[in-house]
Amino acid sequence: MDVNEILFIIDKDEQLLFDGTYFKEASADKIKGYFGASALNSSLVRTHGFKLPKTISQEKIEVQAEIKMFDEAGLDSDTDFEIVSSVIEIDGSDDNYIETYAIENSILENNLSSVAKKNSRIDLIFPSFLSYSALYEFDLLDKKHDLFIHFDDDEAYAVMCKNGRYIASRNISSLNYIAKKIELDVDETRELLIARGVKSELYTSDEFMLMDKLQDEMRKVVERVSHTISHKRSLFGLEGISEVNRIFIDFEGADIPGFLDLFSDYGYGESTKEKLEVFKDIEVGKKHFALSALYALGVAQEKYTAPNLTIYEKKPPFITTHTGHFSILLLSSVILASIYPIYATLTLDKLNLREAKLQSDLARVQKTTKRLQVKLKSARKERDKLSKNKKEAISRINSYGYMLDTLEKFDSDIMVRQKMMKDVNIAMKKYKLSSKQLNWDTNNSMNVQIITKDAARDRIAEFMKELLIEGYAHVQTNKVEKNKTYYESFVEIHR
Repeated sequence: MDVNEILFIIDKDEQLLFDGTYFKEASADKIKGYFGASALNSSLVRTHGFKLPKTISQEKIEVQAEIKMFDEAGLDSDTDFEIVSSVIEIDGSDDNYIETYAIENSILENNLSSVAKKNSRIDLIFPSFLSYSALYEFDLLDKKHDLFIHFDDDEAYAVMCKNGRYIASRNISSLNYIAKKIELDVDETRELLIARGVKSELYTSDEFMLMDKLQDEMRKVVERVSHTISHKRSLFGLEGISEVNRIFIDFEGADIPGFLDLFSDYGYGESTKEKLEVFKDIEVGKKHFALSALYALGVAQEKYTAPNLTIYEKKPPFITTHTGHFSILLLSSVILASIYPIYATLTLDKLNLREAKLQSDLARVQKTTKRLQVKLKSARKERDKLSKNKKEAISRINSYGYMLDTLEKFDSDIMVRQKMMKDVNIAMKKYKLSSKQLNWDTNNSMNVQIITKDAARDRIAEFMKELLIEGYAHVQTNKVEKNKTYYESFVEIHR
């Protein structure tokens, strides 16, 4: 499709034309002629994923997606949502992964209704984290297994792409969140990250506490992203940690010194690490908007399709509507009336009868629609009630099952605990760590309080990585305590 420019809506007060390279001002008298698009802040979008057989039709996918968003993702049945899904193919599987997005209609109205009224339409509204796939379609990056880390004031996320195709995202700590944790304002936090990042040698001794807080927060980000990669690896076939070829930081073209190096402590030493800078001619503050605008341009040019959450579609041409058809018939009748008065009278009578019937049909449809809406609301309440009863019944059944499982698997549980103890002890011995306390939560979960000298704290990350390699599903630090000499870390481990 021959589309050279689109109208990208940054917010309700600013919209710019984008041609794939530059932004420019949009003439107010011409904006209605452009393909309009807007990217949603990830914090406003509810996301849920599940698998379905590849043989299921698109119509059935949409039905299943809406059901699961209310039943599993916890959407409020009394609130109006716009819901749309994206089908992500799983190589070598009979199933597809369905990622579904939902946003409250009231949020769209609050944020975009004034723009839609001015422009007469918004063709595309999409979650911003989907934008990275445009980099491959416009040949700005070659297709590999990539990880993108984006930071902004109110949103931050990690995005995984496999061979140039989006497969997953994960919300992480925004600049506002990090600023509160390190007790600075958001502008000071941004400047600190860009100037000194998490490199210890760039801080003075008086800034030790500030540096330590910031390092802890950024390590938590890396740990959270690492766990997401581990989960998605089994789903999409990212075999081996080295299969994350590149890690990009998307921070308006800036770097965070030392941040990407933290990924090496979690097994990504072989991945190349660099800042994302593809819009060098776009001013700072609009570079990430340019990425989203590029994604929208690709949709307008029909390079690919996108999940679309718009409620402001372009209205069809007047001539194709029922009103248009009626007006044409009426105009034809007037013309004929000047030539054939009797025929025109008969035609107008028929049209009047047809109009009356259409109005009657419309009233009946509206009445039926209201009745169905009432029934739907009642059905949803009944569903919620049945769901609660079902959960209570399942809870009782599970309690009986647990008693039987406890008797049948007693010996097996002992061996599981022994295996966990062995793995933990071997890993601690390997990295010369000591445990102050070890507690079992369940037969498959334990907490280890590790103590080491502050200078050797990185060994804890190596210890955690060793357990992940051994096949443990979940290894994370819950709490950290330290004094001038020693560093204590509380590590939670799940099979």
